[in-house]
Amino acid sequence: RAPRKPKPEDTLAAMSEPMPGDTPADNPGESAPDARAEAAPIPSDDSQSEAAATVEPSVSADGATRLLVTAYIGIGNKLYVRGAGPGLSWDKGVPLQFVSIGKWRWDTPASGTPVAIKLYKNDQVECTTVGTVELEPGYHHEVTATF
Repeated sequence: RAPRKPKPEDTLAAMSEPMPGDTPADNPGESAPDARAEAAPIPSDDSQSEAAATVEPSVSADGATRLLVTAYIGIGNKLYVRGAGPGLSWDKGVPLQFVSIGKWRWDTPASGTPVAIKLYKNDQVECTTVGTVELEPGYHHEVTATF
């Protein structure tokens, strides 16, 4: 059986793919273009941590006050919340429920007033990147925490 002839579109696609020796890694004499020149400006530490820390809250369907935290704290560690609100204390934390890798949840069904919370890793190390978070009653809040 004879090999099939390439279609014109196959030839064009093959021509646009990089060949060995076409990349700077394959040609040590060539330098890679500076990716920083094309990247967006990096915000200051203050605006970066604030922008990454919270997402605009949304009304929860059942009226519960809910917090969903994205935090990669390592296997065997737990995330805790301390604060002022139903079932909370500033002295001893309440563990958040593990949802999936890097996702933790805390909620309270009845809270007619705002809830102030702080996050702790293993109820010992405070999350300073987030600080104190004010949770509006009846809303779903999302926060990203780093330790």
